[in-house]
Amino acid sequence: MKYADAINRPPPRQRHPLRWLKRTALAIIALLLLALAWDVLSYDADAWLADYSRLKQDMAQGYANLDWMVEKRGVDLPALDRRTTDALRNAHSNLRAFIALRSFVRGFNDPHLRMKPGARPASATARTSGSQAVATSEEADPAAADCVAAGHEEGDHAFRFPFARVAGWKPIRNGDFPTGMIGDTGVLRIAQFGEDRYLDACQAVFKPGIGRHALKLAVRAHQQALLRDAIDELQAKGARRLLVDVSGNGGGTEWVTEVVALISERELSRREALLVAPACDRAVVWAGNSAPCPVFASTGTERVTLQGSGEWRGPVLILADSRTGSAAEGFVAWLQQNKVATVIGERTAGAGCGYVDGGNPTRLKVVPVDVWMPNCARFLDDGRNEIDGIAPDIALPMRRDADADVQAEALARVLKESA
Repeated sequence: MKYADAINRPPPRQRHPLRWLKRTALAIIALLLLALAWDVLSYDADAWLADYSRLKQDMAQGYANLDWMVEKRGVDLPALDRRTTDALRNAHSNLRAFIALRSFVRGFNDPHLRMKPGARPASATARTSGSQAVATSEEADPAAADCVAAGHEEGDHAFRFPFARVAGWKPIRNGDFPTGMIGDTGVLRIAQFGEDRYLDACQAVFKPGIGRHALKLAVRAHQQALLRDAIDELQAKGARRLLVDVSGNGGGTEWVTEVVALISERELSRREALLVAPACDRAVVWAGNSAPCPVFASTGTERVTLQGSGEWRGPVLILADSRTGSAAEGFVAWLQQNKVATVIGERTAGAGCGYVDGGNPTRLKVVPVDVWMPNCARFLDDGRNEIDGIAPDIALPMRRDADADVQAEALARVLKESA
């Protein structure tokens, strides 16, 4: 009897795939509509305008490149302010308000002026002291349980320029600082100037309980030793000229000055970086008025010196491109302005100086986002701000879509003509 019941039981209903997809799509649409409704209902124009007002005040007092943007690039602050204020007041949604504020920030076309997601601890204030944060977090706090937890990762250190297409190219080493030879020219690749982009190096020096600042210095010392070894090896293989490839190097830390010192035995000098510290309230700039005082603490006539250690003492070439920025531009400027190196490639990124002592971002209250602005500026000897980029002495095709053979032939000609 049980058997008969089993064979007479109607077959189970099968789900129709198309019907299931429709239901899923309807559920997703419903969730999106709810999210959009919440975005509109939770929008508070006054809160966005209050954050924007604080940002303008912080920029007037602490954005190192603000005056340069107005005087040299012609940024119309009153027009930009009116446009942003109207957009925030009439956004009617948090998403549109965020887009309006992002457009305001992007309107300055400054790589170091940017919005980044920011953590919001319960005791966080609207704006924190960068120097105090660095002293606490780097010097006193332990790094973390390991290098990954401390924020280190392995960057891409490989050559991007097609050196392998250049006649006579001989690769020598890979690793953190790849090298090779083209005739009697030694080629050294430095892809990053940030200690946190060298995970293997961090793991080689990491010790439990080490502080963040001590870990950074230990990684730096480790990498300096690798650079010395790479330079020594190139010289041992007959290199009489050194080409340092910093194309695509987006910058890093003050470590760059120690690398500069390796490339010359001379005492080098350049204009000292200027730090923001205005002596007055500069808010009137948003109305189109001239600032009643400079944003910087000093006049910019002071110079800073750097004594080279002379691991390399011969002729130097630097390969740079439009992605060479920030600390890497400092590397280019030090060696070009002191006539140690000839720069080949294309104009650099124009990122310039970044965040001294960790920076001092404006922390928005309406969304967990921080607006970072450079609190320093570096000027070349001719008075130009590094945010305008550094022009090469000899132009080379460096675009990503450039033909590799054309690039290789152009470099070969430069090496031959400058021999």
